[in-house]
Amino acid sequence: MEFPFEKKITHKAYVYGSIFTLSNRLQLLGDRRYKDLSLKQAFVLWNISLYDDYFLNLKDIAQIVGTSSQNVKKIINILEKKGFAKVGKDETDRRSLRVALTSKGKEYYMERGKEEEQYIEELFTDFDDETLMGLYQGLYKLMEKTAQEQGGK
Repeated sequence: MEFPFEKKITHKAYVYGSIFTLSNRLQLLGDRRYKDLSLKQAFVLWNISLYDDYFLNLKDIAQIVGTSSQNVKKIINILEKKGFAKVGKDETDRRSLRVALTSKGKEYYMERGKEEEQYIEELFTDFDDETLMGLYQGLYKLMEKTAQEQGGK
C-alpha cells in the first residue's frame, strides 16, 4: 500500500505497532489453517496440552497465554462444547475450575502438531540463526517486561 506522504516513526514505535499488525495477520492465517477451531482456541488447546498432567486452572491458563481469566473461560467453554476439553471443580478449592484435554483434544493436538511444526519452519525459512536469535531475545525481553507490568511472571 502506497501513501502520498511518508511519516517518520522510531524503531521502537515501529516494533510496537508491528506486533499488533503481526498478531492480526497470524490470527487470520491461523484461522484459515484450522478447520474445527479458531487460532486462539487452538493456542489455548496447545498450551493446555503442554501442562495436561497438571490440570491447570483458568487463572494458570490465562497467565500462560497472556489474557484475562474471563477470556480464557469463554474459549474453554467453546472447547468444552466442541468436545476438546473438560472442566471440573478443584478438589481442594471448590471455587476453582480445573481444565484438561479430552481424548478428542489430545488426538486433535497430536494430528495438528506435525503440520504446525512444518508451518513454523516455513514461516522462518528466510531467517538466519543470528536474525532468529535476535528476534527471540527481543521478544523474550518484551514478554518479561510486560509480565512484570501485568503483575505476573
